[in-house]
Amino acid sequence: MKDIDRILDKLRIKEKDSESRKIYAEVFDEKTLKTLYKLASKGLIQALGGVVSTGKEANVFYADGKIDGELKPVAVKIYRIETSEFFKMDEYLFGDKRFDLRKISRKDLIFIWTEKEFRNLERSFSAGVNVPEPYEYFRNVLIMEFLGEDEKPYPTLFDLRKDLPDIVDLEELFEKIKENLRKLYQDAELVHADLSEYNIILKGEDPYFIDMGQSVLIDHPLASSYLERDLKNIIKFFSKFRIKEDFESFLSYVRGD
Repeated sequence: MKDIDRILDKLRIKEKDSESRKIYAEVFDEKTLKTLYKLASKGLIQALGGVVSTGKEANVFYADGKIDGELKPVAVKIYRIETSEFFKMDEYLFGDKRFDLRKISRKDLIFIWTEKEFRNLERSFSAGVNVPEPYEYFRNVLIMEFLGEDEKPYPTLFDLRKDLPDIVDLEELFEKIKENLRKLYQDAELVHADLSEYNIILKGEDPYFIDMGQSVLIDHPLASSYLERDLKNIIKFFSKFRIKEDFESFLSYVRGD
């Protein structure tokens, strides 16, 4: 317990009360806290803040970070080392030529998954796709650009679904999503593989793709079926606003046929 207290002190938790410290200690196992401690020791995490989002596989926290000597807000995504849902990730890992999984134990797969999301973000960001800029990863922790203001994340399309027609030009937004999907496929050579209104963030009038851990290379055995699912999800969402798109034309545009 003394070690955990020392680690929490090093992380300079922004919420100082004992209840918040208790939450951090309960949510993260000792190995994860030590991973955060190492990243904080390198100066990448200056102070860890509140929860941005929670999920079955990971939590995302706001943090004050220091990237290349510059202070800036960052998002810290922490995958749970012990998760009953991780078996669902297998299909996105096996078949990815970037990783040799033959000698990897199941308990280490979560570390591969974290690296995979980092590398997917790198490819996407370099290709000009609107995604959070990745900064660093270590074991089950990923540090990336924080998309938000005043420690609050920008909303997703799902969050804005009722007010979206009053906020942006929907046809223009749809075209921007199409263009980002085209860049993702043709330039980054990736398929998101889980794209929907739940993981598209709206920054001003621009859409940003998030949650790239499951994204696969276009030569993955299931890439075509994932791409079709992504496009159908987008068509279905925008059809609620009477914006129609032919699936085959959409598919051809993204692939550059």
